[in-house]
Parts: sequence; C-alpha cells; structure tokens
Amino acid sequence: MLNLNLKKNKEIEIMNAAMKIYRKKGIDKTSIRDIMSETGYSLGSFYLYFTDKEDLKEKLVVNIAVDLVLKAENSCYEKDPVERYISFINYIFDYFIDHPFELEIISQNINWALYSKIENDKDLKEAETTLQFILNRYESLFSSEYTYSQKLYILSLTIEILISTCKSTLMEGAILTIEEAKPVLYSLTKKMFYRDRR
Repeated sequence: MLNLNLKKNKEIEIMNAAMKIYRKKGIDKTSIRDIMSETGYSLGSFYLYFTDKEDLKEKLVVNIAVDLVLKAENSCYEKDPVERYISFINYIFDYFIDHPFELEIISQNINWALYSKIENDKDLKEAETTLQFILNRYESLFSSEYTYSQKLYILSLTIEILISTCKSTLMEGAILTIEEAKPVLYSLTKKMFYRDRR
C-alpha cells in the first residue's frame, strides 16, 4: 500500500508540475523535459506514470472535471431538482470565469472531461464517467420517456452550452456580459427540462 501511495503521490506531483508549466508556456510549447525538470525527477520516470504527453493531458482533463463536478455538487442545497441543477451549473460557470486556463483545456477536450473512464476515485466509485455521476445525481430532472442514453445526451448539451457561454462572455467585444448571459443560460437550461416557469 505504501508503494501504491508513493506512486500516486508522484503522479500527482508530475501533473501539478505540468499545470504550472502549461500556464506559463502553453501546452504545445511545453516538453516532457520541462515538466520533469520542474519536479526534479529524471526524464525517464515520466514514463512510469504516463505513456506520452497526450496521456498526461487526458488525465489532467479528467482530474479537473472530477474535482470540479464534486465541488459543484457539494455546493448545492436546493430541494427542487431544477433549481439544484441551476445552482450546480452556476458554480461551474463561476469557476471557469475565474480559471480561464481550465476553461480552455476542458473546452478543447470536452469528450475526455465527460466520457473518459474514471479510475480509482473513491468519491465517484458509483459512476464510470463524470457525466454518469451527474446523471446519478440529477436523474429526477427527466421524465420516464427518455432512455438512459438520451438523458446523458441532454446533460452533455447543457454542459457544452455552459462552456460555450463562458467562452463567449470572456471574448473581447462580447455581446453579453457575464451577468447578462447567466439568466439566458439558466432559462435555456430550464426549457431543456420543460420547466421554464416564467
């Protein structure tokens, strides 16, 4: 168990170093040597944890997504399922506005964030992907007429629209400000669940 913990700690250390360098240089301009120099470990030890830079990036994306989804879910206290989901996506919206690098890496790799299999995460052990975890928490949003796959698809649409809205509000000359965009996003989300009450 000690060796497994040590291996996991080193893997996390490499991932943290990668995030630090990525923010400075960008992902494409960062080499494996840059990352390992930051950790102080040998270049060869990288391959004990990751097959290549792409494998590292996928694990980073999944880790960011898992951590964000858990924090967003833990911040929600509403009883009504729709209002709870609005609170859930509001947390994610605010996080991405405050963390533009994470927004960019998730938006460019949305399939990894939603569909990649989660490995060895005790907090999400009941689900194989972050999207399945979200559905487990919010299945009451849907009527029985939808299949499981359709429910996953609808949830994925809400996340993709959320990310697109975040990116558009951060653009120079954006049509809507952040505070103007939020009500539109939330109204649209409610309509997707046939619950727009206005």
